[in-house]
Amino acid sequence: MIQRIQSVFLLASLCFLLPMFFVPTAKLIYQTGEILAFDFTGFSISDAGTTTRVSVQYSILAFFILICALNLLTIFMYKIRLLQIRLCIYNILLLLGITGVAIFVAYNVENVQTVSIRLPIVFPFISAILHYLALRAIRKDHYMVEALSRLR
Repeated sequence: MIQRIQSVFLLASLCFLLPMFFVPTAKLIYQTGEILAFDFTGFSISDAGTTTRVSVQYSILAFFILICALNLLTIFMYKIRLLQIRLCIYNILLLLGITGVAIFVAYNVENVQTVSIRLPIVFPFISAILHYLALRAIRKDHYMVEALSRLR
């Protein structure tokens, strides 16, 4: 299972997704000077080394947990290649969707003077690229197995 290159791609994709629970993807500065950090679990305020959770975005959090669960499920569905291909496609679409939703939520907070998007926002894009590479490898395996079945 893990010796296949697509499993390595999917595992690397999961490794890019897991830090998204903890690393802020956007920094919002209010007109009052208050700094708000946004990650995929919600908004938090950092004051003198302490972090206070202001609100939890349950929809984004549930969406992101679904993406991580699908990613993990895709790794272990190595015997059912057609389902694995479909799960990769769904996960690519979900990753692109959650990135768009996260940017939308970050820019639609009221009374914010500036919004700065941080580097971890590209992690879902990198994960989508890794899913695409895994998809190609799974498809190649599927065609190879079909060709060997025809020869028998």
